[in-house]
Amino acid sequence: MMTAPLITVIMPAYNSVQYIEKAIKSVLNQTYSQLELLIIDDGSNEGTREIINQQQQSDDRIRLICLDNQGSGAARNEGLRRANGEYIAFIDADDYYDQNFLLQGMRLAEQGCDCIVYNYQRFNSDQETLYRVEPTPLKSYSAVWNKLYRKECWDNLSFPQNMKIEDFEVVPIAVGSAKKIGFVSDTFYYYRIHQISITHQTDINEAREAVKACQLLFENMKKKAVSFNQDDLALYINSFLYSHLYTCMSRLSTKDEKKAAFNIITTYSKALNKQVFNSAKTLVAPSKSKQLRNDLMTTLFNAGYFNLGLLLVNSMAKLFGKRGVK
Repeated sequence: MMTAPLITVIMPAYNSVQYIEKAIKSVLNQTYSQLELLIIDDGSNEGTREIINQQQQSDDRIRLICLDNQGSGAARNEGLRRANGEYIAFIDADDYYDQNFLLQGMRLAEQGCDCIVYNYQRFNSDQETLYRVEPTPLKSYSAVWNKLYRKECWDNLSFPQNMKIEDFEVVPIAVGSAKKIGFVSDTFYYYRIHQISITHQTDINEAREAVKACQLLFENMKKKAVSFNQDDLALYINSFLYSHLYTCMSRLSTKDEKKAAFNIITTYSKALNKQVFNSAKTLVAPSKSKQLRNDLMTTLFNAGYFNLGLLLVNSMAKLFGKRGVK
């Protein structure tokens, strides 16, 4: 009888004492048990390692790797270097898996899928469901953790370091390296939103990082010789830029900061759409209603009417039954 393939689950952790035990148990309690859990502690100083050590004493599938604080990109890279599995999965230390996460993925892997993309659910620290995200080809390019990958998808790929935006530049390349992609429509990953999340802290550098992330994405595409449908790629990049533009406009405190962020993102977006995607639009949208929203928004922002532009975006989102970008 053939041995089931080993899956390596990579969990970066930093000062995660409040949530990490639940995350660990959600991995160890998987119905697919042929796994190793690599926890890369990124210099925690408040009891996280003690919780990991306690869990490690009762289950030898846990391997703890300790680093000085370098960020989650460096932690994930270390996990990839140390992984023994034929397949790779990721989980954040404040999230958790459904108990059948790995089993559902391996069923599709047995059918020849090199990358499996799952539906996921966002929730807050009060366990209130915010919304579910269905897997689609466009959505499959985004986060690293709602997927199961054949290890070869990550050959010659690494996460950027010293950046808050770490998934966008590499996940599309890993997904694009797969010969066959499978989709799981039920919810198997639970993603926590809470106030101290690093991805929710905003300053003017968010706009600069958004542009740098796009540049790194194109560099990785060239390095790995991965190509995408141009329409899908245009929508993916423009949705990403729009999301960060919205965040900057919503959370930056001064008009000068908002103007600077707007100029950084829209100047890059306009040049990219003209030179790469053969479009005159500043931010390409997937529908006429969203394109109208983008055009009106950028016109108002360009004129300095930031609050009015945000009001327009949120009003149109409600009108067309969609949430504003978070």
